[in-house]
Amino acid sequence: MFGKTRFGRIAVLAVMAAAFLAVIVAPSSAQGFDYKKIRTDDRTYVFNNAANAEPVQDPPTPPPPAPPYKFSGLMFGDYYYFSQDHDPKWAGQQGLWFRRIYFTFDYTFTPKISTKLRLEMNSNGQLAGGARTPYVKDAYLRWTYYGRQQATLGIQPTSGIEFVESVWGLRHIEKTPLDLYKWDSSRDMGVSFAGPLNDANTLKYNVEFGNESGDNAETDKSKAVRVSARYEANPGFTLEGYVSQFNRDTSADWLTAQVFAGYRMKNARVGFQYAYQDRHAAEGATATDLQQRVVSVFAVVDPKPQKFSVFARLDRYNDPCPDCAGIDYLPIDTNEPFTLLITGVEYYIHPSVRFSPNVEWVSYGTPQKAGVATPKDDVVFRATFYWTW
Repeated sequence: MFGKTRFGRIAVLAVMAAAFLAVIVAPSSAQGFDYKKIRTDDRTYVFNNAANAEPVQDPPTPPPPAPPYKFSGLMFGDYYYFSQDHDPKWAGQQGLWFRRIYFTFDYTFTPKISTKLRLEMNSNGQLAGGARTPYVKDAYLRWTYYGRQQATLGIQPTSGIEFVESVWGLRHIEKTPLDLYKWDSSRDMGVSFAGPLNDANTLKYNVEFGNESGDNAETDKSKAVRVSARYEANPGFTLEGYVSQFNRDTSADWLTAQVFAGYRMKNARVGFQYAYQDRHAAEGATATDLQQRVVSVFAVVDPKPQKFSVFARLDRYNDPCPDCAGIDYLPIDTNEPFTLLITGVEYYIHPSVRFSPNVEWVSYGTPQKAGVATPKDDVVFRATFYWTW
């Protein structure tokens, strides 16, 4: 009786254990104990249900940080033809030349401190030949020291030319008036302070103290001060006033004042510039003070932006220009007032590669001295090429 009872109990327990295991094991047996293993965030996740086994994507690899330096360059020149000129040396002259070649290195030390080094080469613009020799065009350190206020030390762009040039936007076609007619240089060695005057960044100033020696070394004790103030809504209306004082030996100082107004739209931009310069005669000289005045207007229309544009500019020089014989690539007679017309079209082969057929036409006014013949017009046809990277 005892044995039979004991055996029965064992049998009952065995049956109960088997049923219990069947209940537990059945789901796992149906799908497998390890249906899916996924490792992420240093952990392993095991799924026994296919609906829950979603694949886990690896996070994207972060892009490498931008290098703190940049190399860039710019080249432009022309195939040119002087169909006629006041100077017989230039009449009929034709050929190819590079007017500018730039190679630039920019380096950013921190978001607030950066530097630029630019080398320039160009052809001889007086038909004197010679090799293209590189020289330093820009070499400066710029510090954003308070908000958006900046201090710049070294060979740097001058404010009276830089902004007008940025609106004109066709430096490879021709310089802007103060630079072209040698009233000032596009670069100077010195120190400048610039920045916005309001939170909207529409009112700006620039004050420069320099050698007034361009990108050359200093040779005298005299210095230059340039001051500009500008209202700018970009795109939209802009107005800039500029004044400079160049102190020179023997008190032969130059005072320059300029007003520039421009308007930029999506497919066009226009500009108006009036400039006046008073050149004091040197002490002890028999010459008198010399006043210079120039008015310039331009328009650039882009029917197909980054594809095709049309431009025209008219400069009226109201006095004989004493330094215009030394203009590279476009010498102008120094004895008479004149009008310069620049017009052409520009094709974009690529956003960084352009080709521009254009003409520069200088017509002279009635001679101020009796019995002097009016100079022949200067007419230069150009096929200008330009590329940058």
